[in-house]
Amino acid sequence: MDTIIIGQGYNLKEATSVGKELIEQFKTRRYTSFTCLVAFASLGGVSALSKEIQEAKANGVKIKIILGIDQKGTSKEALEEVLSWNVDSKIYHTTDFNIFHPKVYLFENEDIFTLIVGSNNLTIPGLVQNVECSLMIKDIRSNPVLAKFYNYWSGLLNGTEVNLYTITQELIDGLYKDKIITLESERINRYDRGNDVISETGKEKSISFKKAGIQQLPQGFSPKRKQRQVKIWINDIKTSAKTQEQLQNIGEEILIAEIGGGSRWKQVNFPIEIFQNFFGAQRGNNEYVIELKNIAKDGTLGEVEKRQAVTVKSNNFRFEIKCAETSGDYPGKDNRPIGLFIKLNNSQFLYQVLMSDYPAYERIKKFLMLEAKPKREDELKRVIVDVEAIHALYPELVI
Repeated sequence: MDTIIIGQGYNLKEATSVGKELIEQFKTRRYTSFTCLVAFASLGGVSALSKEIQEAKANGVKIKIILGIDQKGTSKEALEEVLSWNVDSKIYHTTDFNIFHPKVYLFENEDIFTLIVGSNNLTIPGLVQNVECSLMIKDIRSNPVLAKFYNYWSGLLNGTEVNLYTITQELIDGLYKDKIITLESERINRYDRGNDVISETGKEKSISFKKAGIQQLPQGFSPKRKQRQVKIWINDIKTSAKTQEQLQNIGEEILIAEIGGGSRWKQVNFPIEIFQNFFGAQRGNNEYVIELKNIAKDGTLGEVEKRQAVTVKSNNFRFEIKCAETSGDYPGKDNRPIGLFIKLNNSQFLYQVLMSDYPAYERIKKFLMLEAKPKREDELKRVIVDVEAIHALYPELVI
């Protein structure tokens, strides 16, 4: 018997995670069944396993999925993704105050089993990024742990439990209509993504905590991104493996940046770290060119803007933007415009300028105030985030 602790999200160098282990177990093709009993599920967590589930199903593997929907922890889109798998899938739900809260993943064949039990929900943070811990047991079927598992959960596993409901589109629509489940964007908005609440003074926090870093997604773990509707323009070689790999990571990084004032505020300044690491420019190289496309307030895309990097001896690093918003006067430091820069690849970017009267402005500004860590009090606030953060804050943005 092998008994292994799967640590996650803490020792980033180890890069171990339940998400990585699930992908590896599917890829062995040793098992004839997979069972999942999980409390909460998101579109990202579910869809990251879609490829492996479909391949396993094509190879004759029996799939059983039982999900909880309590506390609005599972989204409508997650259930619809599970429904698309066309496997034995159900929800467990009662009107009692206690909730369905297991996190169990079980692989089996006629000789052996692999059982993962711990704290990992079927979400991207739960499977890869959160600080979690699970126990993985690998052994032959005669191990009494497997028999005890089946004995305890017999009603759920054999389908006789009266609080099980088969996942259908009709069920999903009914749950959403009755406000038992929410949309993906509403589900994510229920969580603070690690942001600590500002103290009651509104000026500073009572305690300052440090960042620890977020674990990267493992190879093969490819979640779907909701609302990625923009048609990307890339004029490189379209069939090379390298280009296809780049396309899979489009829009993973988004820069949120306050835009400073003055009569020439369309010339947006950046710190050297962002200028180089995000935009790919270099200090002193004014020949470097990027391509930009503006996303208008109504979601339409503008024409390609080719912009040279500008660096001057006063440590000023900038790119010029030109859109409807920048054609007017600067609104002042109390209502600073906020730029969203979506990285498509190392030289192509989408951007949108949010003004104070835009619906998402206050949400984005509040997030920026919490997340940005400027070196000086008077420094413009900027932060680079994953696309999921923007989807949660600004679901209307078409990326």
